[in-house]
Amino acid sequence: METFKIEVNGKEILVKENETILNASIRQAGNIFVGCKGGACGMCKIKITTGETVDGIYSKSALPVEEYATGYRLACQSKPTTDMSIIPIRERNKVLR
Repeated sequence: METFKIEVNGKEILVKENETILNASIRQAGNIFVGCKGGACGMCKIKITTGETVDGIYSKSALPVEEYATGYRLACQSKPTTDMSIIPIRERNKVLR
């Protein structure tokens, strides 16, 4: 089974093949917010600085097409296909998991 390394604000987490970035973050305290886990709220929005993903279904109100085109993703719906570096968008006001 393949695993991918993801750097999240200087911390490395390992994501298993077919695992979402959010689930790996929860498992390893990767500091990404948890919301609905269904692609509707946008709490787990991330910015990809390097790497690629395959993405599931999500609400266009949580992640508009313009943001998607510039490298934003929802961690609950994104599975890496390469090693990556990401930045969580929400970092204050709530407990990070």
